[in-house]
Amino acid sequence: MVKLRRSTGRGEYSRSLGQVGRFVLSHKALVAGVWVAVAVVLAVLFPQLETVVRQQSVDPIPKGVPSFQALDRMGEAFDEKGAKTTVFVAMEDPAGLTEPARQRYDDLVVRLRADRDDVQAVRDLLADPITARQALSEDGKAWYLPVGVSGSLGGPTAAHAVESIRETAAEVFTGTSTTVHVTGPTATFSDQIVTAEKDLVVITIATVVLIAIILLIVYRSVFTALLPLLVIGISLAVARGVMSALGELGMPVSQFTVAFMTVILLGAGVDYSVFLISRYHERLRQGAAASDALIDATATIGRVILASASTVALAFLAMVFGQLSVFATLGPACAVAILIGFLATVTLLPPVLLWAARWGWGAPRKDLTRRYWNRIAVLVVRRPAPLLAVSLVGLTILSVTALGIQITYDDRDGQPTTTDSNEGYALLNRHFPQDITIAEFVVVDSPTDLRTTNGLADLDQMAARIAQIPGVTRVVGVTRPTGAKLEQAQLSWQNGQIGDRVAGSVGEGQARKGDLEQLRSGADQLADGLEQLDIQIRTNLTPLAGILNQVTTIGAEIGQYQPLLQSLTAAAPQLDQAAQNAPQLAALAEQSSAAIATITSVLPLLDNSALCTQLPQCSTLRQQARDLAALRDSGFFTQITTLSTQLAQMDTPLTAVTNQLNATVATLETTLGTIGAQDLPTKLAQLQTGVSQLAAGSRTLAEGVSALVDSNLQQLAGMATLAAQLQTTARETRGSDSATGFYLPKDAFADQQFADVARQFISPDGHTVRYAVQTSFDPYSADAMRLASTIATVANDAKPNTTLTDSTVSVAGFPAINADLQRLLTNDFRLLALATLAIVGIILIILLRSLVAPIYLLGTVVLNYTAALGIGVLIFQHILHTDIAWPVPLLAFIVLVAVGADYNMLLVSRLREESHHNVRVGVLRTVTNTGSVITSAGLIFAASMFGLIAGSIGIMTQVGLIIGVGLLIDTFIVRTIVVPAIATLLGNASWWPQKPTTPPTQRRHRPHPAKQT
Repeated sequence: MVKLRRSTGRGEYSRSLGQVGRFVLSHKALVAGVWVAVAVVLAVLFPQLETVVRQQSVDPIPKGVPSFQALDRMGEAFDEKGAKTTVFVAMEDPAGLTEPARQRYDDLVVRLRADRDDVQAVRDLLADPITARQALSEDGKAWYLPVGVSGSLGGPTAAHAVESIRETAAEVFTGTSTTVHVTGPTATFSDQIVTAEKDLVVITIATVVLIAIILLIVYRSVFTALLPLLVIGISLAVARGVMSALGELGMPVSQFTVAFMTVILLGAGVDYSVFLISRYHERLRQGAAASDALIDATATIGRVILASASTVALAFLAMVFGQLSVFATLGPACAVAILIGFLATVTLLPPVLLWAARWGWGAPRKDLTRRYWNRIAVLVVRRPAPLLAVSLVGLTILSVTALGIQITYDDRDGQPTTTDSNEGYALLNRHFPQDITIAEFVVVDSPTDLRTTNGLADLDQMAARIAQIPGVTRVVGVTRPTGAKLEQAQLSWQNGQIGDRVAGSVGEGQARKGDLEQLRSGADQLADGLEQLDIQIRTNLTPLAGILNQVTTIGAEIGQYQPLLQSLTAAAPQLDQAAQNAPQLAALAEQSSAAIATITSVLPLLDNSALCTQLPQCSTLRQQARDLAALRDSGFFTQITTLSTQLAQMDTPLTAVTNQLNATVATLETTLGTIGAQDLPTKLAQLQTGVSQLAAGSRTLAEGVSALVDSNLQQLAGMATLAAQLQTTARETRGSDSATGFYLPKDAFADQQFADVARQFISPDGHTVRYAVQTSFDPYSADAMRLASTIATVANDAKPNTTLTDSTVSVAGFPAINADLQRLLTNDFRLLALATLAIVGIILIILLRSLVAPIYLLGTVVLNYTAALGIGVLIFQHILHTDIAWPVPLLAFIVLVAVGADYNMLLVSRLREESHHNVRVGVLRTVTNTGSVITSAGLIFAASMFGLIAGSIGIMTQVGLIIGVGLLIDTFIVRTIVVPAIATLLGNASWWPQKPTTPPTQRRHRPHPAKQT
């Protein structure tokens, strides 16, 4: 009997695992039977894992993200069921949309609408002349049909609906020249699931073959190489059954879960097997019996494997807290697989190895690489600083390359171009604007009806701001159905019309300037005439005023002459008689005058005669003669003669004259009485005042007319300037979204043609409005995501102080969805990366009972990750010209950090065993003894990840390459040079605050407790 030397340092030996090892070796058949039975029972009780995946509905993005909420609101407002799960039946025919093709198309519409289970809505765009231009390409050779399907994005119901629509479309167009594909994001997810399921077999075979080749090279024994694969095969069957059961119980799983879980279990499980076999072989080389070697290997390396498995499992399990389903469904499954792999390693592998040992199989072979690793160890110990510096510089350069990483969110690029959805995209891109099926909308939800003049103007102002964002090529909506403003609603167009009309009016006004001057002259003439009239009235009517004041007196005076007039009237007949005797009267007057002349000749004699003076009769006669002389001298007789002559000449009898005079006097009395009663003086004064006022007013009017004419002439000049400005503005702003303004009356919706167009963009109640935004960016690109955020910001900035103030503005569409995805990915990366580092750090501290070593171990695995990511950027972005898929960086981080720490645990735990007081010797021994096993483990795990490259899904390919390269870097640089060099430089400080306790003076052989060999 050979007593087995127990591992140095009691802390590296696990009594519990030792007891487990003894139990499983004592009950080999029972343990193996239980494993096989569990695998069989799970396979019988539960469906295949792929079936469970297809039956589950896993949203790739949480339903509550803003972009999905916007899609839900838009779909509800416009009664578009299945808005989030819309697929597009894309059709192409070299002959175009002929009558037979149109009949087949109509038949497809009818059949899809009859499918109530898979189809929620069919939007027959070709049936409406307004939307037909949208669904039919300009060359007339391609058209499409949007179909809202049941289920959720990425869910099994939607996937089934996609396949059903494809079958229906294929049947309808069978035997025709029309090519038909079903595409759209929902179809892309469905194709990705189907492709991943097909890839799983290829990936598994490729992984197994690679691992088998490495195991054959390492062990140079077919049986020894097959043992780990046998154990992992059984553990994989159990893991699939467990995951199927958990999936049936409600734990979310996805197709990525199956593929990734498979390669993780193959890689980690085989690594654990290699670790245990390596320690088993080491003990056998030391002369231990097979059972004792297996118990010791289980108790010592099993402890490291447990810590490693716990680290990886907990890191994966933390992914359940991720908001994105790709992580939430992947993490728990991988954690379960890791734990099952660990259990299989410490319970199933030892009995299998013991059976093999009894048949002489699985014996250790000579380590052909020991000298090589010894030389490496010596080199590291002798020159730790230069090697460390060179390694760190190289890793840093690769890490800097990772800073140029470009993340893609385009799931189309992550699958073969031959999938039906990708062929559909290619078909549409040949005939329509790029990515027409991936529409982007600005959705406005308002508590009030926006179909008002102000509401429409504010909406268009918001759309105008969006249209001016760099990268936006067109904004289509209710105020701009063609992507440009309604011409008649643009203020620029209206300004042009006003300017043209004003210019016409100015022309007419300029042609009538002469009329304005005539108006000015006429007004002046009127004022002059009225002033003249005022002067004449004042001059001529002032005396009349005095006369009118005497009217009453004159009337009274006329009354005094009535007796005289009556006397005259009475004497008139006699006068008429006298007129008849006028000639005789004239002769008598002449004779009387002559007689008086004779008489007067004797007056001097009588005057001088005293006798006459004394005689009264003579005095009387003398006086009478003198009176006659005076009468003659006064011309009395001449007047009599004249009067007689006049009387003789009268044609009208005096009687008639007096009668007329009486009538005239009577009329005059009546008139004067009337005039007196009317107070004509007062009225005449009023007339004078009125005429004066009229004259003054006319002068004011003339001045006003003159000013008006001048103003009109100035206004014509101003209108000409205004017209020119309006016309210039209209010309300069035509076709531009800047400063064009908008005005559309509410009654525009009464126009049926406008209403038909508007219903695509404004809900029936007017509370929800959407604008379709077309951009020059790939909708899956980072530029498109940034643009979506910019659009949302600009749209919300347009709300204040408008009718949109209380509205909710959001962006719907895949750029917005990807923007939400990017935000969630950033949050998940921050959370899960910190959780992974914390878990690994805590377990390293517990395992190593040190604070310093875990710090630089974590630093090295993080540096290893960034370097691997840098190589991925070089290969995919710069060589293959493909961006990195969005889940890759986080998946690579979790695996590389967790698995890198896993290998570091094996390395440093062995280093702790070997170091004691001399770390340099410990490094030398550790690198020499573990070089082959750690390298083998790294190659195996890398091979398992490289197996993913055999698939056709971009995410899996990139994850496999980056993690595989990272594992190789970790194997050949980090754990071979960097960590040993750091440990050499730090010495015993690595174990601070503790130090190894067992002195290295003598490696004593200690039997296992209760050991019997």
